[in-house]
Amino acid sequence: MKQRAAARYLNWMRGLALATACAAGPSQAAVYTGVWDPTYGAPFGNLGWRGSAHFSVPASCEPSGTADVDNTTACGGAAVVTDARVEFYDNTDLGQATLATLDFNPSSLVLGTLRFVGGMLTELSSSDSDRVASGVDLSAYSVSSNTSFALQFTLGGPMLGWQSCLARDDSCNGGFNDGTQHPLQFTITRGLPEPGALGLSALALAVLWQSRRRRAATGVRP
Repeated sequence: MKQRAAARYLNWMRGLALATACAAGPSQAAVYTGVWDPTYGAPFGNLGWRGSAHFSVPASCEPSGTADVDNTTACGGAAVVTDARVEFYDNTDLGQATLATLDFNPSSLVLGTLRFVGGMLTELSSSDSDRVASGVDLSAYSVSSNTSFALQFTLGGPMLGWQSCLARDDSCNGGFNDGTQHPLQFTITRGLPEPGALGLSALALAVLWQSRRRRAATGVRP
């Protein structure tokens, strides 16, 4: 009896190891979260622009040490932005209530260089995002109704560009946040694996458990 119990336990542990291996396979990707919260600067006085974004990076693209990884050549473009958002607020308001929210199309932010230090993502670069208008009246902060914004990630941190065009003559003005007078701190943290990998592990465990129940019901021993 003890030998049979030991054998069943070993089979269970083998199944658990298999499920864990499935979850840690090539499909697993790390989820990184980036946050920032600077003042915009001229020409939009007293306007803060806190932001957040999530990045999915395949485990195969994460070096163990310090390196710059080219997303196109080394990862086949598999590292992607999954969401990116900026919230405007009045930086003289102690409560920092949100004045407007800009949600950017993540597929427009194509990642280029991924910078790792000690195996952890610390900086990255991307293309410009799609242009998004605030959709609310921000004239108190010198933001006109025909002003739109585009997000970009650089190895120096996120940048938020603005563009204002006049329909009557197609002339445009534009610029970026003032990173010199108002430097930002871009913090990236590594989170849990993507739900797909964890779901695969749970599915494997569920199948294994069902198999054991069927064997017990039919009197078939492993």
